Amino acid sequence: MHPSIMLLQASIACAESDAERRESFNRQHEQCPRTRRCVSKSPTRWRRALKAPAQWLLIGMMGWSITALAQPVDTWNTVHGFDCVSDPYNPIREDGTRDPQGDPEPLSADWLARDREHRECTKQRDHDTRFHPARHLAASRYGRDPYREPTTWENVRFRHQILDFYQIPDVPYAEVYWPCSNAPDDCPTLPAELTRFDPPYPVVLVLHGFTSQAPHHRFNSQVFAEHGYLAIAANGVVPTAGTPNAQREANGDDILNWLASPESGTIGEIADLNRVAFTGHSQGARVSVTYQGDPRVHAFILWDHTDDANDDNIAQPVMFQRTDGSNGSRAEYRVTYDDDRYRGRLGYETLKSRNVDMMHFTARATVHTDWNGYGVGLSGNRLIELVTNYYNLAWLDRYLKGRLAIDERGQVIPTHGRTESEERAYRQSIAGEAYARLTARYFDDSADVHNISMGFWDQEQAEASDDPLLGGNVPFKIAGLETRDRLSPYFQSLCSLSVPNYVAGGTGAPDDPIAPLVRADTEIEGDMRFIGCPATDSLDGGQERPSTLAGSSTGGALGYGLIPLGLLVGWRQIARRRTRNRHGWLKHQRKPGASSG
Repeated sequence: MHPSIMLLQASIACAESDAERRESFNRQHEQCPRTRRCVSKSPTRWRRALKAPAQWLLIGMMGWSITALAQPVDTWNTVHGFDCVSDPYNPIREDGTRDPQGDPEPLSADWLARDREHRECTKQRDHDTRFHPARHLAASRYGRDPYREPTTWENVRFRHQILDFYQIPDVPYAEVYWPCSNAPDDCPTLPAELTRFDPPYPVVLVLHGFTSQAPHHRFNSQVFAEHGYLAIAANGVVPTAGTPNAQREANGDDILNWLASPESGTIGEIADLNRVAFTGHSQGARVSVTYQGDPRVHAFILWDHTDDANDDNIAQPVMFQRTDGSNGSRAEYRVTYDDDRYRGRLGYETLKSRNVDMMHFTARATVHTDWNGYGVGLSGNRLIELVTNYYNLAWLDRYLKGRLAIDERGQVIPTHGRTESEERAYRQSIAGEAYARLTARYFDDSADVHNISMGFWDQEQAEASDDPLLGGNVPFKIAGLETRDRLSPYFQSLCSLSVPNYVAGGTGAPDDPIAPLVRADTEIEGDMRFIGCPATDSLDGGQERPSTLAGSSTGGALGYGLIPLGLLVGWRQIARRRTRNRHGWLKHQRKPGASSG
């Protein structure tokens, strides 16, 4: 039987009338608690289940083509039955908030059920990858993602160069990626969902952690390049790919000095050194922190290492991303909240007191090695690569592309022949759009379009493709999902953000005398998981506030234009009888095409 039919049967069997559900609840919930896998063997029960909702479904199925039935089916819910997308224990309300008092009490029945679900959801990476024929390749190559071999996508999705054996002085090994441009010979088969960018490109350094390597972060560095950045991922010790490393603090200095020198050649020529960010995981984050206060660096993204800014950082925005799990195995049992539940307050208080923007969030059902990408370890969360890249790109757009560069004389440094006023308006527009993504209630597809790796395996698709080794991968997507459902219930997540008023003469610096257009702030007692990152004030004078619901949608399944009305109505009737899935059908929206420069 086709998996789609099996899923339909399971849905119909769970779609009992309200009266029947009340009568049989105590009898059923022991067999299928918090699941929808309660298929009955009783013919009488099937007849009772086939009431109005099922009839609508069958009418819809009559219009559903054989092609639709052949679509790939994700088996996680049918095999494991755990909801790793929404949060049924304290669901999001219609106004977009959660009940601050609604989380389960420690050791209550709901606490234990949520804890079990949380731990099981850190098994998703193993569940997804075990069916991939290329999984053994990742293991044999020390965790290199088989879907992201640079030579496969060179001059297709990005441009790149491998600089091994100290071609950058004192840097053992580096992978350099940059965007496809509008030059005649650049990427003639660039996928339609990607954008071309012309140099100069803002610079992003990607620093791996202890025992890791630069190739582990291809899901970051390649995505950064596709989104308009010059990304440089560097090994700390070993001059080749494929072996464990330790990160070295001098890598940052060595790479920045090289980019500023004639020896860097074409790569140095396309680098915009007025817009530089450091990103790092674990030990790489610790190394990045040492560059806080360095005037050559303008923003930071720290992946699962630290929670505070150092004393030298008086102007550099920092995003902290943390796990709520262990180092590499699945999450452990919890009997209460962790002692460091409010760890994000360190960076929040430090940076906000200096009027420096920050965000600190803990990703739900993750482990430390999730930030190493596909191929590293078996435990992990299937959506974290998309979630981290969504916020990575929004942060870089806000604080690099959206940064107004000022020279030593206090003059604006324009790019691409723009006048000062045009440059101010251009950078402000980018900053506002990025702010909207950082504060959005729903994810857009700005990360989805770059995901060619993490997904589930579809054998029929593989057999129909020309590539049985890699052709069956169905990449995951997050567009339309609630952003705050990706945040951990075990730790507080905080934000303090702003959009500068460049057009009115502002600089965006912490001591800018021109008030920002808008601020968003959870305040010290708030939590993004409950209230998002809410706008707190805006500039008077009719300035339009950037939307905090960018990427949201109310179109439902019909917005796809693919599902017959009968199927839609039937599904909606069954959905009314279910309380678990809170994210529903949401349109996947395309983000506005990014501009070069």
